[in-house]
Amino acid sequence: MKQKRQAKILSIIEQYDIETQDELLEKLAEAGFTTTQATISRDIREINLTKVAVAGGRQKYTCLLYTSPSPRDRT
Repeated sequence: MKQKRQAKILSIIEQYDIETQDELLEKLAEAGFTTTQATISRDIREINLTKVAVAGGRQKYTCLLYTSPSPRDRT
């Protein structure tokens, strides 16, 4: 279920300018995925989503294709 939900999250952020976790929760619910904000927060971290600026001073979630290792990964 987790993989399907995360795949749906990626699909949603490609289709829509999702600015908040609440918006993402709504779109997931429309797609039949009932989940919590805490789960969405973990998913966002696991699939390396970040916010980028868009027109009008707004932001939206996007997927980072590459992230540099964090200092704690260098042990």
